[in-house]
Amino acid sequence: METLDNISYSQMLQFRKSVTNSTLGYNLKMLTQLFSLLFINILTCKAYITQKEFCKSAVVVRAKILPQGSLDALAAPAVPNYYRLFEIKIQEVYKDDLSSGWDKNSEHFAISKDTTFNPDADGCDIPASSKATEALLYFDSLDRVKRQCKYWSDVSQFEKKALRKNKYDCKCDDLDQCYDPVSGKKGKPDCDRKRMNQILCTQDANANCVWKDLRRRVFPAIRTVQQRNNVVYCGS
Repeated sequence: METLDNISYSQMLQFRKSVTNSTLGYNLKMLTQLFSLLFINILTCKAYITQKEFCKSAVVVRAKILPQGSLDALAAPAVPNYYRLFEIKIQEVYKDDLSSGWDKNSEHFAISKDTTFNPDADGCDIPASSKATEALLYFDSLDRVKRQCKYWSDVSQFEKKALRKNKYDCKCDDLDQCYDPVSGKKGKPDCDRKRMNQILCTQDANANCVWKDLRRRVFPAIRTVQQRNNVVYCGS
């Protein structure tokens, strides 16, 4: 058995290096797992957030945000302090609980809290541009754009289809009570990255709110009621 006196300096350095590498490797592994969990949680929330914002909003449209001064022929509204003015041209209307009468190519003013100097302000953060910018806009009232706006190019193909075909079922307004067949729990869906944004909560034949993938195909491994309903559940 070697004593401390018999251990050479080089052996001590080698031991210290192996311990250091082992510790660093363990810490890196733990950090990687932590970031992976955080990233997956962000991904799995997308479908949940998308439908929730649609159902919470009074009006949802695809519109062109026009360059400033495009609607000079119209009377612009007063803009409160810390707000900015949007000039918009409607392209599609997906939801209109306020009976706005908005239709394609109609032009309107709207305001939103200005995020230019305060990124945390509860307003649409799409910046002004010298060119028209297509965006998905959410409204609580006809003159106020909500924070959840986003570039139309950032809207997934599944979401575009769901909007155009009126697939978001707002009878399931409390998504925290929507059942996920994968996890067996209610609430935010448990989904892989590929289908993280391709599901929605809708009522089944028994009027239960369930997270579903509405694509018209079934994986070979599925041999349940899902197959008869021609529905694929996320994560199956």
